[in-house]
Amino acid sequence: MTETGKTTEKRRVLDVAAGAGYRVEAAPGLVTEPRLLAEALGRVLKLGRDSERRVAVVTDSNVGPLYAGRVAAALEGLAHGAHAGTITIPAGEPSKTPAVLVRVLEDLAALRLTRSDAVIALGGGVVGDLAGLAAALYMRGIECLQIPTSLLAMVDSSVGGKTAVDLEAGKNLMGVFSQPVGVLVDPEVLKTLPVREVSCGWGEIIKYAGIDEAVRPLVRRELLDGSGEAGVPLPGLDLICAAIDVKRRIVAADEKESGCRKLLNYGHTVGHAVETASRYRLSHGAAVGIGMHVLMKALDAAGALEPGMLGELEALLAAAGLPVGIPAALHDDPALDFSPEALLALARHDKKSAADGVSLILPTAPGRAEIRRVSWWTLEDMIRRGL
Repeated sequence: MTETGKTTEKRRVLDVAAGAGYRVEAAPGLVTEPRLLAEALGRVLKLGRDSERRVAVVTDSNVGPLYAGRVAAALEGLAHGAHAGTITIPAGEPSKTPAVLVRVLEDLAALRLTRSDAVIALGGGVVGDLAGLAAALYMRGIECLQIPTSLLAMVDSSVGGKTAVDLEAGKNLMGVFSQPVGVLVDPEVLKTLPVREVSCGWGEIIKYAGIDEAVRPLVRRELLDGSGEAGVPLPGLDLICAAIDVKRRIVAADEKESGCRKLLNYGHTVGHAVETASRYRLSHGAAVGIGMHVLMKALDAAGALEPGMLGELEALLAAAGLPVGIPAALHDDPALDFSPEALLALARHDKKSAADGVSLILPTAPGRAEIRRVSWWTLEDMIRRGL
């Protein structure tokens, strides 16, 4: 761990110096073991026998049946009445909309939550983003504890305070920065994930390998230098925490994304466009992988990369079960448009865009990238050469 991280046997604690400051706690059993879960909830939410605080759990139709009951029982064990209720949304990106957000807000009001109460976001990236935004808006802000249950949410979206829902024009266009009160990570829950979701999370981890020299060998070791077993592997706790460590250090240096935090968007400008163009049939991680590949392929064709960088990215994506380009089934679908012109139009809604261009994150060396302002014409040309 780094200087501001702590290790106590299998439990890892990483301090995030953003907002009021909070901790990411990671340990096997932190959600799946009732005692560990109750201790963590009591510690982070300051719940005890005499507590009058009430907590609403926001989850989805996939995660709720697995873990919502455990969280509710742990809350009630800490203080009678602490579990205000569970709000369940349909699983998947189509739920990440203003309409579902308003429904969740209405449900929080129906539960009569007050400003001293809290929300638990129990689920993957969609639940974390939407519940975090609901907590930030309800009564002008109540606390939110993130309990990510997907690999993508663990290593990326649960940390850093970005909350949002999608608009028809594009992803994450309606949201605020609102840091959680804490994050609880239990790698044991990853064992219930379908392979598609594991691969999705790997897309974000591979992104970290592209911007951080210390993470790159860890990713190579787990994806390329493993035992040779078939299938997409689950990353170990060391790698999960290393990825979180990169994000929390960048967030601490640039909470509102005015500078170095943009590095975390490597692959996302093109990736978000591809994801939207696919009508969300591509997972976020798959789209990010394609976004990284498009940029790297264009740079490689221009002779701007060290030999082997493109090949390494393609090997990592393949080992993670991710496509290196738009899958043929989607590319050949007449209802979908992945032309450079269509992707550029979608990319213009990117949050890093301006009238004259966009800030792209471009790889410069293995494990290193830079923020570079490029014109829309340049981006369209890169998309055309990289597809």
